[in-house]
Amino acid sequence: MNKTLAVSLIVMALVSLGSASTAPPAAAADKLTQVRMSIDEDPIVLRLADSLGYLKREGIEIVPVDLEKLTKQDYLMQEPLTKGQIDASYHWFNHTIFGARHKLPIKAVMVINDAPGVTVMVANRVKDRIRSAADFKGKNIADGAQYGTKAVITSYLAQRAGVPPGSFTPVMLESEGRLEAVLRGLKEGKVDVMTFQEPVTSALLESNMVSTLYDLNSKESTTKVLGAAFPAQSLLMSPKYIEAHPDTVQHLVNALVRTMRFVNKHTAEEIAERLPPDYFDKKDRLTEIKFIRNTLPTYAKGDYSLSPAAVKLVVDAIQAADFDKSEEGQWRATGDNSKVKADRLYDNRFVHKAMQAIK
Repeated sequence: MNKTLAVSLIVMALVSLGSASTAPPAAAADKLTQVRMSIDEDPIVLRLADSLGYLKREGIEIVPVDLEKLTKQDYLMQEPLTKGQIDASYHWFNHTIFGARHKLPIKAVMVINDAPGVTVMVANRVKDRIRSAADFKGKNIADGAQYGTKAVITSYLAQRAGVPPGSFTPVMLESEGRLEAVLRGLKEGKVDVMTFQEPVTSALLESNMVSTLYDLNSKESTTKVLGAAFPAQSLLMSPKYIEAHPDTVQHLVNALVRTMRFVNKHTAEEIAERLPPDYFDKKDRLTEIKFIRNTLPTYAKGDYSLSPAAVKLVVDAIQAADFDKSEEGQWRATGDNSKVKADRLYDNRFVHKAMQAIK
């Protein structure tokens, strides 16, 4: 979670955008509405929403909250949301499923990334023997922590191909230096299949030791592989907050829809020019621009609502997952599956209004 997100907002008159972007009442026009938000890493969408003035235009101020001061881990954002300790979370859609399982209901009100940004790769030395997930049985697969999205997707691909759970061996790697560990494993013949996200994906492909087996870096390629889009980073809120503060939800969604329209229409270089300078603090600018360029296909384009088919896909993948015995893995695996109702995990009312008004 980013703890230094800079949000410096001033009041300005709001431009009417029909039903989706009506200005706040005059009595509230002299102050900003604060939205307490937990944030996964340092997303360019929130940074741009600030630097482009879209939050200000909608009368919204995002106040980043350190979740670890409220709960022991950021994956437990559901309880602070339902208790009203935070108002929103910028995180992965699958957390709505875990919340439902544990009777801590939250909903996605718009999707930011409709592809998981995952690439499944095969070592070139065995690519003639591993042509699909049906060939994963008995292989050594590096796909991260067994409670994470990369492992969930790898397992789901295998199960869809008829490979029973536990039929392949996960290769566990330390998060620090994992690229070097994978490259070493490839050279030593100890890794057959890898599931990673950027920037590791590009580094592995550039090694010329691996080839792409499944590309899940855009809605189109993900749909080709899995049959639907895969909602990833989304804007999450509790049903109670949505009911109590519909105007605030609408204005925040408006600001993020405007930002997504900007992202969809600009190159990585152009986006970088509009990010605040401190976004690049302690980062190599060219490396960050490359990362933005490589991840742009994962961003939803034009439509930021959640489809029933996409939601069902994530629910199916999570419910089929063989989570590990870690504390986080067991929390995600346990709970009451009967409480997971796909149509209660999202609310498209606000994003539909925004998309109609903001082109």
